[in-house]
Amino acid sequence: MKLGYKLRERLQTMAGIVLVATSLLVFDVAFSALEDDALSFPLEGRASGEFPDDWIHGSKSAMDNTDPFVQVHAYNDHTYVLRENKAINYEGAFMYLFFGNDVAMLIDQGSTSSPALFPLREVVDEIIQEWQARNNQRNIKLIVANSHLHGDHYAAWNQFVDRPNTVMVGLTHEEMMAFWGIDNYPQQIVTYDLGGRELVVTGTPGHQGSELAIYDGWTDLLYTGDMFYRGRLYLDDWDAWVTSIRKLRSIADENPVAHLINNHIEMTREPGVDYPIGTTWQPNEPPMQMTLGMLDQAVEATYEIKTPGIYSYDDFLIYNQVPWYYTTDP
Repeated sequence: MKLGYKLRERLQTMAGIVLVATSLLVFDVAFSALEDDALSFPLEGRASGEFPDDWIHGSKSAMDNTDPFVQVHAYNDHTYVLRENKAINYEGAFMYLFFGNDVAMLIDQGSTSSPALFPLREVVDEIIQEWQARNNQRNIKLIVANSHLHGDHYAAWNQFVDRPNTVMVGLTHEEMMAFWGIDNYPQQIVTYDLGGRELVVTGTPGHQGSELAIYDGWTDLLYTGDMFYRGRLYLDDWDAWVTSIRKLRSIADENPVAHLINNHIEMTREPGVDYPIGTTWQPNEPPMQMTLGMLDQAVEATYEIKTPGIYSYDDFLIYNQVPWYYTTDP
């Protein structure tokens, strides 16, 4: 009788051990499967992508415009470029959605706050849902961030304030820098881990005193925001911009750069000729992306320009300490 009790006790102990071992094995297999599903964003090589032949660019009659409120373009599987419809707002601002493991980051939120006219959150949510299904991820976190603190780039920030599982980077200089971990603006260069996707971030004032540039080492895209794009470069602080544009050249010297990407198109395809301020139809737009050759021209300009004024170059105009409402139009 006593022997049978001990045997039963021993068998129960062995069964418990087997159960624990089996559970650990199942957990290990499941964890390994999750690791296998993790996305990889290597710095070696380049994750290529494509830009559209043409962006939506407004229409002769805004009332008759049939373009989407927001144009969505997948540069590659984990990088999206969005453009605001110019028939809704002449700024036609570009926004960016970068994905990493379990997280996405929306950089800028356009020039229109109304979700009825500009349903940015709805569009972003649709992109995220499709991306999650395609990449076997769910309930990823969204970070809502900004390149700088001008209203034509954070107008729809308010659409995301009650969104679940969302980090809202505040709209003050202090909140922006705290999020990125920048203690010494603008000199400091930091690395931010976006779910395994390495972003290099640094301050680039001149156009605005909180502006940031972002280098994505996976795609080799260098994001320059409003401080360098195909259009009118409105510069409040010339000396700061000189330092910033030379810093961008230094970053490009140290890292491979496929394209420079940014926030607006205001130039025509005719060298040195821009569209008038407020234009809602730009059928002769050049590409949004820029080249290192254009960056070199901007660097050269920092050595040539000595006084405030409007300076014309093939792919951009420099408004050095000149109000935005001044124009080069005849």
